[in-house]
Amino acid sequence: MSSIYRTILGDSYEKLHPKLQQRYDITEQRDFHGVGKMDEITGGSLWIRPFFRLGTKRRLFFPERGKDIPFTIYNEASVNEEGKTLVKWNRTFVFGEKRRFFDAVMSLNEQQDEIIDYFGEPPLLVSTLSFHVDDQGGMNISSKKQWLYIFGKNIPLPRSLYGKAMIMESFDDEQNCFRIKVEVRNPLAGALFSYNGTFTEMERDSI
Repeated sequence: MSSIYRTILGDSYEKLHPKLQQRYDITEQRDFHGVGKMDEITGGSLWIRPFFRLGTKRRLFFPERGKDIPFTIYNEASVNEEGKTLVKWNRTFVFGEKRRFFDAVMSLNEQQDEIIDYFGEPPLLVSTLSFHVDDQGGMNISSKKQWLYIFGKNIPLPRSLYGKAMIMESFDDEQNCFRIKVEVRNPLAGALFSYNGTFTEMERDSI
């Protein structure tokens, strides 16, 4: 079983930093647990925060913002009844005594040569994703087309309602950690959500 990220990137996968090659080698035989801290979580004007609060019920959005936020990430691959590989992305942010979640499931659409991301639990938003390796060996991910996922059907969203996401992940050799930066913007509302921070892979015996 090959990682869906190795498949989508093809030969350029080898240009990733070696630690990122290991990081994205997520298969049924290998999951990934990371722990770290977000330097800052920001974005979203006050009038849009109530919508983020509604997202907490679907483990999708949350209204809290702050600095030095403890963070964990868990990736696991499985194969469904149709033989399609699904990769979980479960992210947890700790705001004092509150735990907030940002969950998604990715799958590979080989016919369209793209990865599809289902956000929320149960899923509410769907987006196609583009993957690119930069000159420094970092992973760059950007969203493309987006839909609402309702009653098992994709309902296309107008571009004015898109949450355009840009994700940049790299490995810092000096600090021996992964660096992550996420920005989500809307054409009308501007910056919706962003965070940046660092994390390391948890030791197997500590999981």
